[in-house]
Amino acid sequence: MSMKYESLIKIFADRQWIETQEVAFWFDEPLRQIQVRLSRWVQQGKLIQLRKGKYLLPEVYHRKRGSTYTISNYLYSPSYVSQETALEYYGIIPESVSGIQSVTTRPTKEWNTPIGKFYYHHIKQERFFGYQQVNLMGSETFYCATPEKALTDLLYFKKGEWTKSRIQEMRLQNLEQIDLNTLNGIGDLMNSKKVIRAIKTFSTIRKDL
Repeated sequence: MSMKYESLIKIFADRQWIETQEVAFWFDEPLRQIQVRLSRWVQQGKLIQLRKGKYLLPEVYHRKRGSTYTISNYLYSPSYVSQETALEYYGIIPESVSGIQSVTTRPTKEWNTPIGKFYYHHIKQERFFGYQQVNLMGSETFYCATPEKALTDLLYFKKGEWTKSRIQEMRLQNLEQIDLNTLNGIGDLMNSKKVIRAIKTFSTIRKDL
């Protein structure tokens, strides 16, 4: 099959994303020629490039565009959504945050794409836990930190000491979602003195609410 844009739409409109290798499977053309064609379509606004080799169709043609949460899992794997992004998802922080914050065992990376920024923070394998599969509308799912792990990751990655006033400035809400016993258990597993101190400070504030 010759590689035409109309054919690409027909094949991939019901898929959440496009990869170069998948395109090469469908079209009988040299890989280099396919890469050049995809790059040209990106320049013409016919494709959205997320990173090298990973694309989306424009929304007008896309019948199954994934959420940015799902796309973040796909863009750099293994990873799970965490920190401010997860806390916003659970309604624990009041402000909306820019970009999608994720945690990964791979090197720290950042991509600024036409559909938003994606940040990935490296963590050691033994600290890569405390996430769950979350269901969105329909059959779409994504991996997201639990409320306790999202908060712990935030305490871990942000520089500086977590004083009482600093935690209060976050204006956390809906804290019934955070179980203190679970939070303390996660803090112990993280094996970080800074995190353990921060959780003790948070627990004092939590009990006063």
